[in-house]
Amino acid sequence: MKPRVCMSIGNTALKETYGAIDYAKSKDVEFIELRFDTIVETSRLNCPDGKSGDNSDEESVLTEIKKIILYAKDKGIKTIGTNRDAFYESNRRVSFLEKQKFAKRRNDAEIEENGGKSTLNAVNNINGAASQHEPERIKFLKSAIEAGIDICDIELDILERKTIKDFIEFAHSKTTQVILSVHDFNGHIGLLDAVKYYLDSSYFEADYFKLSDTVISDEDVLSVSEKNIKIRSIKSTDEKVFPEFIIFGMGKKGAVTRASSLINGSYLAYCSSPFGITAPGQIEPDDLYETVKFLSKTAQ
Repeated sequence: MKPRVCMSIGNTALKETYGAIDYAKSKDVEFIELRFDTIVETSRLNCPDGKSGDNSDEESVLTEIKKIILYAKDKGIKTIGTNRDAFYESNRRVSFLEKQKFAKRRNDAEIEENGGKSTLNAVNNINGAASQHEPERIKFLKSAIEAGIDICDIELDILERKTIKDFIEFAHSKTTQVILSVHDFNGHIGLLDAVKYYLDSSYFEADYFKLSDTVISDEDVLSVSEKNIKIRSIKSTDEKVFPEFIIFGMGKKGAVTRASSLINGSYLAYCSSPFGITAPGQIEPDDLYETVKFLSKTAQ
């Protein structure tokens, strides 16, 4: 039985995804991730918060997305929708002060986009409570849910808690599952923090928890395995309460963790598509399969 794999599709146009789905099917890939923030047509709809895109454009794009979802479904492939913030990769799991800076950068971009006038409702107040403004990219994901997407991935570490709660309730009402994800593009996330995030994802009743940090050293590779094993032990205490987990490391040195994590209990691993990578360290499906096979023999 081959490992469970998701092919991440981005850096292309919607019309090209049909060929990528065919390729995924030929490689026994079970999931595709549509990276709406890097796909040409959908990235244009990621307007700064508070500004809506052209409705006619969005309707035509959503019609095409529905066709893609149905095409994948006919091939026996499930679809994951992801729509990151434009500034996301420059941030990591954030403290209150970091989140304020994050909000300011979004607001500055919006001011420039609107000719010097900001339409952002508010930034975090002194207690860290959010404005109730829902990002346009999250609204778009809700439209993708209406179009029939199987799973959506939203951020646990930078979105406001009310936004997360409301999104999961909406998704579940439409029988769409949710991945709550945490990323660190600067370094590794400690074991204690990983456990806290995992418990938080369980509190929100997420279906999947995803944690991806950056592997810089050999010790970081071991840290990824440690987190997988610890989270697996927590999940085993109550399989129904705790979500499936996906934990791996990004970067060149982290490539091996995309395979080793599967051996240590992660639900799936992400691989690149014919259009290239959407995250540092992604490898092609055949390379991923071979690495898993090699590591499995080594572990015996």
